[in-house]
Amino acid sequence: MERDKKVEYICTYCGQKVVRSRLIGRPAPGKCIRKQGDKPHSWRQNRILGG
Repeated sequence: MERDKKVEYICTYCGQKVVRSRLIGRPAPGKCIRKQGDKPHSWRQNRILGG
């Protein structure tokens, strides 16, 4: 079922991973530890979990 799926997001810059329900959407930008200043993470879908 579509509702049961979770998505693993990864920051393309620092590699931090976050798993969230597909219904919730992308994580909040937050602060990337590798970028200069207070720049946000750059999230992209890494993989879809649960089938």
